[in-house]
Amino acid sequence: MLVLLIKEYGKRSLQFTSMNKLIFLTISILISIAALSEEPSISNNDVYPFSDPQKEELFYSLIFELRCPKCQSSNLSGSNSPISNDLKREVYELVNEGKSAQQIEAHLIERYGNFIVYNPPIEPATLVLWYGPLFLLLLSLVIIFYIRRKK
Repeated sequence: MLVLLIKEYGKRSLQFTSMNKLIFLTISILISIAALSEEPSISNNDVYPFSDPQKEELFYSLIFELRCPKCQSSNLSGSNSPISNDLKREVYELVNEGKSAQQIEAHLIERYGNFIVYNPPIEPATLVLWYGPLFLLLLSLVIIFYIRRKK
C-alpha cells in the first residue's frame, strides 16, 4: 500500500513538474517574442529637427493638443497610426513655414473637422457635446425629485 502511494505521488509530482516546465517555457517564449518585436527607440529630435527652439515648442504643444482621427482618445504625440504620423509631418512642415498655432489648427479643422481638437467651438453641431451632460444631470435630478415626491 505504501509503495502504491509513493508511486502515485511520484507520478503526480513528475506531472506537476512537467507542467511547470511547460508553463515556464511558454512564458519565456512570449517574453522573447515581445522583446524582439519592439521597435527601436528614435529620438524625436532626429525625426523632427528644428533650428529654432520656439518652433520646436510650438510643434510639441500642437501635437499634444491635437487629437488623432483614428485613435479617437489619443493625441498625435501618443499615437503611432499612419494618419497620426502623416499629421505630425504636416504640422512639422506648417510650423517650419512659419504658420501660427491658430492657422495650423484652422487648417486641420478645415480638413478633418472639429473632431481633431479636444475643445471644439460652440456651434449648432456641437451643442449636444457641450450641454448634453448638463441636460442629463438636470433630467436625472428632476426624475429623482419626482419619484421621491410621489412616495
